[in-house]
Amino acid sequence: MHLRIRKAREDMGFTREQFAEQLEVSVSYLAELERGRTGISVKMLIKVCKLLGLSADYVLFGEARTEDQRRLETIRQIDARYLSLLDTTIEELLELSASDYGK
Repeated sequence: MHLRIRKAREDMGFTREQFAEQLEVSVSYLAELERGRTGISVKMLIKVCKLLGLSADYVLFGEARTEDQRRLETIRQIDARYLSLLDTTIEELLELSASDYGK
């Protein structure tokens, strides 16, 4: 994680001092974060991601999930009793999309 933050900061052209100022943290905290010697709060993770234009998935795990992967993960959490409702909803959305496309 810490190496991805450092690389992204450098790729964006921020010095450590500039980036620390943007994050409203000390340079020493940022240095410790980039060395992997300190953790990161959710609030700070959000600020880092916004400033660097990164997803939290990429910062934390080194991989970015696609929107399709996110949807599939969400669908997997649905109770099996409701999957037929999901199927019906998807079919109706496809019909709407097809009718909109024909306009």
